[in-house]
Amino acid sequence: MRKSVVVLLSVILVAAFALPAMADTDFSGFIRSKGWMSNYIRNSAGYIVPTENPPTFSWVETRARILMKSGSENVKFTYYGEFDQSFGGQAYQDGRNSGGGLGADTTNLETKNVYVWFKVPDTSWDFKVGVQNQNDSYAGTFFGVADMAGVFTTFKYEPFNFRVGWAKWWENDLGADDDVNLYIAEAKFAFVKDVKLGLNFYYLRDAGSNTFGAATGSLGLCPAMPFESTGYDTLQLYMPGIDVVFKAGPATISGFFFYQFGTFEFATAGASDVDVSGFAGDIRAEVNLGPGIFFLEGLYVSGDDNHDDDKYDGIITASNYNLGESFFYRTDTNILLPNGDDIHTSQALAYDVANQGAGLIHVAAGYSQKFNDKVKGKIGVGYLTAAKKRFRDGLRNGSVQEFAFDTDKGMGIEVNANVNYSIMKGLDLGLYGAYAWLGSAYDKTADGTATQDADDPYMVYARLNYGF
Repeated sequence: MRKSVVVLLSVILVAAFALPAMADTDFSGFIRSKGWMSNYIRNSAGYIVPTENPPTFSWVETRARILMKSGSENVKFTYYGEFDQSFGGQAYQDGRNSGGGLGADTTNLETKNVYVWFKVPDTSWDFKVGVQNQNDSYAGTFFGVADMAGVFTTFKYEPFNFRVGWAKWWENDLGADDDVNLYIAEAKFAFVKDVKLGLNFYYLRDAGSNTFGAATGSLGLCPAMPFESTGYDTLQLYMPGIDVVFKAGPATISGFFFYQFGTFEFATAGASDVDVSGFAGDIRAEVNLGPGIFFLEGLYVSGDDNHDDDKYDGIITASNYNLGESFFYRTDTNILLPNGDDIHTSQALAYDVANQGAGLIHVAAGYSQKFNDKVKGKIGVGYLTAAKKRFRDGLRNGSVQEFAFDTDKGMGIEVNANVNYSIMKGLDLGLYGAYAWLGSAYDKTADGTATQDADDPYMVYARLNYGF
């Protein structure tokens, strides 16, 4: 831990001395600790399929993030660093999410963002250049809370607001055309009062010699398609879509729809190209109800149920390139889907909305209320099912093996609740809990690939958070 602090302070001091004398410098961030207990959630990330008679897991984890911004009105430098640790973790060993053991000292400073933002004087144009956080216009279903290196710009031309950008997801060889690049173009405008419409187009070009799923293939995130074994030469993926937000009395309605089409092209002799044709749609309503806010949301993501043909009807997301870079969490479930409050313990029945190629149908509702100046709470419920019956990979009965939604597509129903108490300004103490009744997708299978009926998962944690 001491090494990490020294490294962080050194970066901050060097940046501070390098900036103009009159530059404004702001620090913000948080430190958060959670004490967990669960028969499903564990101190790791990704897909973990529930099992029969699981033990009870318990641990404490902590995260600190420090954001520094320094500069002037038209140009700013941003650095965003992170420490993740578990109580009793490793000491005197370098590694991400390490530290926390006896002695505590580990080099584990993680740089989330480091970029320069600048505005062209007397115009509406601004630019971000460097490693930065970007989100899609679809609640993170394609890429969300995703850190990436690139150049992005926003500007206005009434009545439109634009975002245009390029990001390099993979640099395979500096001297060859074998990289993964993302290009985006968006236009937002309000054509009538209280209605905002977005027109978006994304293009993903992957010439990375089968880099699709390279970072996460062992977790089964790649859909079971022919190119898994034969390898593809290039992926050309096109993604047009719309998003909308409007007000209707006390309600705010938002939604989106996007379509993906393209081709996995194979250079291997005798291999057939695979055509992609997937889509996703969502609608959400938030209503001021009494002293609180009620929400209802539904999400549909198309899936594929035949991995022996030359087409794929599911969607492709950033999580196929790096786990967690596609992150849909706004329904605030804890077991069905990942949660926005996750630290390095982040797991879900469908960690990525592509659901390992099966797609999904998700419906959720919740109500949050502030009881007084010190106490607020929330209750919620969610439903999750696969869109298609198909094979998928996962950790089942203690090992990675293939099993099927051969009895049903149903994955589960979750209830969750939390209550938070404000101890003082910036410091909050909360208690969170969730329980899920599993669907028959987790029952024994007729072909014997799953030999257990999994127990229903639950999780509870106490959370101490200080924001500054």
